[in-house]
Amino acid sequence: MPRDKYLARTPLIGMFMVFAAIAIVAVTAYQHAGWFSLIGYGVAAVIAVFGFIFTFRDVPAPPSLGPSEDSEGRS
Repeated sequence: MPRDKYLARTPLIGMFMVFAAIAIVAVTAYQHAGWFSLIGYGVAAVIAVFGFIFTFRDVPAPPSLGPSEDSEGRS
């Protein structure tokens, strides 16, 4: 099975997208473009969501904590 050559870069790409979204919001807020600012904020929100997903999509799920003998109240 071929290994994905971008697998290790996915979190870096995601964080770049999050920082790009922050930069878009900063520029949009600085411009004071009125209703056109909504377009900038919307684009930044979409980029931030996809960046967040890219950053954390490869994090494995934590193991489930099922009932154990110690948690049943026995001394």
